[in-house]
Amino acid sequence: MLYSSPFHISESKYQDYDHYQKRGVIVFGTGNLGALALHSLKQKNIKLICFVDNNTSNWDKQFKGCDVISPEKLKSEYKDYPVLICSLNFKYIKRQLKSLGIENVYDCDFLFSNFDLKGAQTTWPIDRCKVQLDLYNYSITSFRDKTKLSINSLDLVLTEKCSLKCKDCSNLMQYYAKPIDEDFNQLISSLDKFMDTVDYVYEIRLIGGEPFMYKRIDEVLKKILTYKNCGNIIVYTNGTIIPKGDKLKTFKNDKIYFKISDYGSISRNVEKLEKTLSENKIHFITERITRWQDCAKIEKFDRPIEVTKQIFGNCCVNEALTLLHGKLYLCPFAAHAENLHAIPRSPEDSIDLLKFENKEILKNNIRKLAFEKEYLEACKSCNGRDHNVANVDAAVQTKNPISYKKVF
Repeated sequence: MLYSSPFHISESKYQDYDHYQKRGVIVFGTGNLGALALHSLKQKNIKLICFVDNNTSNWDKQFKGCDVISPEKLKSEYKDYPVLICSLNFKYIKRQLKSLGIENVYDCDFLFSNFDLKGAQTTWPIDRCKVQLDLYNYSITSFRDKTKLSINSLDLVLTEKCSLKCKDCSNLMQYYAKPIDEDFNQLISSLDKFMDTVDYVYEIRLIGGEPFMYKRIDEVLKKILTYKNCGNIIVYTNGTIIPKGDKLKTFKNDKIYFKISDYGSISRNVEKLEKTLSENKIHFITERITRWQDCAKIEKFDRPIEVTKQIFGNCCVNEALTLLHGKLYLCPFAAHAENLHAIPRSPEDSIDLLKFENKEILKNNIRKLAFEKEYLEACKSCNGRDHNVANVDAAVQTKNPISYKKVF
């Protein structure tokens, strides 16, 4: 179960194991990446002083047998210890810690360069651990290289149609009264424009709605496979539809894998789908999901701008570039809320890809959208998706589309 990073880990002072072994380290993040960091630290005989986290419900408790403290306590009592950030939100956490006067902050890709996953205490299966470690290491190495425009992920919305009617869908499908498919020609043209502009995309994720409801999904996948600057392709599905025929031939590719969200009885064909994919030697991961974050409401929040910035910085989808109807957005909530006319248009928060003729200008605009935002106007109408947001039962169904107020 040895994991070895496919990305180059640069030599630097924070790889001084002797220094760490003498002093110990603090890990920022109590998710599965934090658990993997602890696992790697033990193998390298490096002492963990404690965890630190932005999730208030974890403060003064324990995670994997270790104390969890707040950022403020880190500032007042542990300021001089090295802090390793184990989160894909590393850019925003670094900014947060710098504002607290904490400078001894590092990425932890050196922990994840090479170690044994056996016995790691995470909620992820081993295959998912490897995928997420690859994504973390790619994010770190690409962020350091300022000469290229490298993107972690692009969510490609194929359709607004879904086989379920979940009232708490974070992508806001429950508000569409007349959902439509993406125009194929517009989809391909805008995707071509994007891929011709960026240097590399670690993964393209096909989403909906339910992607299997898009009849030309195989043609989209064939097109994506022609891009030399795309790493992986992930297709998200809710386990209700079983693909058939020639589509399965397209799905059988080492770059493509399916992520099946299993919501119990309403994901009525999970076992049949798993059997079909297995028989055709198609890669997939199934994840049983019982809870969602309560982040599907569209409402105007009256809160200070600094709070909005904090919500954006802690959000788990603040780098989920989303392509919808030819426009590039920074997150799926912003994309669908604007598409539904539920929030005011914000020209600074999206890019109409096909309107650009100059490649360098478009590249600069994508870089600004992807890496330089402190918040979006859409954040003012979103409950946020950080660890402090309450949870709800996943995939509770609604009979009819949920009503909302259009603002334009």
